[in-house]
Amino acid sequence: MQHWQWRVLNNETLVIDLGKNITQELSFKRSFLRDRLPEDVSFSMDDAEAFQNFSDYLDTHSVLSSTEQFNIALHATALVRFGKIMLPQSWYFKFGPYNNEKSWPKDHLFCALTSNNQHADFLIIEQDERCSLCMLVEESFEVGGFKTMKQFEVTRVLNDRLQESQRHPIPNNDSFTTQRWA
Repeated sequence: MQHWQWRVLNNETLVIDLGKNITQELSFKRSFLRDRLPEDVSFSMDDAEAFQNFSDYLDTHSVLSSTEQFNIALHATALVRFGKIMLPQSWYFKFGPYNNEKSWPKDHLFCALTSNNQHADFLIIEQDERCSLCMLVEESFEVGGFKTMKQFEVTRVLNDRLQESQRHPIPNNDSFTTQRWA
């Protein structure tokens, strides 16, 4: 990773040079990336940490191939570094069971979103107490009956729209019983 370089080609396409003449083009629409991107910038220590955290999470909680995991982690890292700030677009998605009283577990990066009875898995890229930036990990997802998201596209939603993903199930904390001691 120490020789990896981010590059922007023709002010349009984000790529990463992985060294040894290997270049990976990232599948982002230009509108998802910040307006002023440097043409060439080194893969930083922060990038390496984010990439490693996403990679470790995917390795632990995903049955995807190592190549798919690599691509997801790389796209997630690029969004952390170069992603444009987005407003929530929650109205497209159904409410989930999480709210102010029951918050989303911070150690679960896989989530699902539902729109028009379509259900798809996403990876949480960034999250605060109110919103989550979610990247689609499936091939495509129809949103609102008129828009189709493609793999690696992102949406920001209020946390009350997040639902459990079967890629990393959330344990039911209500299932244990308490024993009374006499």
